[in-house]
Amino acid sequence: MNDTHPEVGDLVVAVATGTQWVCTDIAGAKTRRPVWLLRPRYGAAGREQLRVERDDLVSYAVAARRGEWIQP
Repeated sequence: MNDTHPEVGDLVVAVATGTQWVCTDIAGAKTRRPVWLLRPRYGAAGREQLRVERDDLVSYAVAARRGEWIQP
């Protein structure tokens, strides 16, 4: 992974909508096709997670690294 890819615990923002998400896991992190699992920063904890493949990550920007932001 590099600095542009989110890591677990990072806060990311969807570029098109401005919605905030938290990276909760990276499925297949050591494979050629990892998938980032994101949950909404705000809202119900039981909401469905968003699965983002590497090719679609350009639509999400890392807003803050783990430990640099606080969950309200």
